[in-house]
Amino acid sequence: MITTASGARTLQKTLDNIVTDDLDGGFEDLVAQKYFSFGTMSGAFSDELENGGPGLLGEKDEAQALDIFSIEDGAVTRYRPRKFGGGLRVSMEMNEDGMYNDKYIAAARRLKRALKKTIEYDCANVLNRAANSAYTGGDGLSLANSAHTIPMGGTFSNTLSVAMSPSMAALVTIRNNVAQLPGHDGLIEGYDVEKVVFPTAQWGSWETILKTTNAPGTANNDTNVVRSLSIKPVEVKYWNGSTTNWGVITDAPDGLKFKWRMKPKSRSEYTELTEVLTYLISARWDRKWTDPRGFYFSAA
Repeated sequence: MITTASGARTLQKTLDNIVTDDLDGGFEDLVAQKYFSFGTMSGAFSDELENGGPGLLGEKDEAQALDIFSIEDGAVTRYRPRKFGGGLRVSMEMNEDGMYNDKYIAAARRLKRALKKTIEYDCANVLNRAANSAYTGGDGLSLANSAHTIPMGGTFSNTLSVAMSPSMAALVTIRNNVAQLPGHDGLIEGYDVEKVVFPTAQWGSWETILKTTNAPGTANNDTNVVRSLSIKPVEVKYWNGSTTNWGVITDAPDGLKFKWRMKPKSRSEYTELTEVLTYLISARWDRKWTDPRGFYFSAA
């Protein structure tokens, strides 16, 4: 609630400036959009089913019957929209007497900013909890896990068995592992690394690793082999400040997903009995992953 008591210093033209958060900007510049695929859902929930097969075909002699193969269902991932929202209430007196309302109250813009930050933190929590067994996907396992299931049988890992801090050697190792990941049929698919995602504390390391011509830490005569891969750096400021945990986004098409059920909706109300203006904003979404092959993790 914003009243003349809480905003007393804004009631007269005595201030030269009001220092506050940047309230402008929409949702198009979300950092989360750099490592999540954004889309929508059309119902109360959205299910995505993995299936795999048939595998390799057999070699046959002339006129010999062909083998009949099968397709097997795998994990089902359910996206269930969660509602986020809030409001600000402004007394009529504050609205009438406040001389700096364009900056001090700016109710709708403050709520929009709050929702935007909520999305950023909500998505970053997927990274913060990547190896946490309490937060699972469709196969009942954490995002980063060494035992993800394959519909035709078997498992695969999307996390390093021995964690490695940011380095060219570490990125080469993960690139090679990603290229050997099995697809849904259990056979090597050959995925590529598209982006490296990391907390702010690692910014300097990744600038050096991804952009220098020569390999970091050498006598300037070794080629930086990862530079030619054109891997994009994604700094996630909302990821807890680890100097060791990081991951990559691959070109597997159904990795980290953000699904709107109801995009941000703003509205205002006026209550005559109390003479209070209420500004509201709300939205519904879920974020998760369908295919853990879209992410590969190093958790030190």
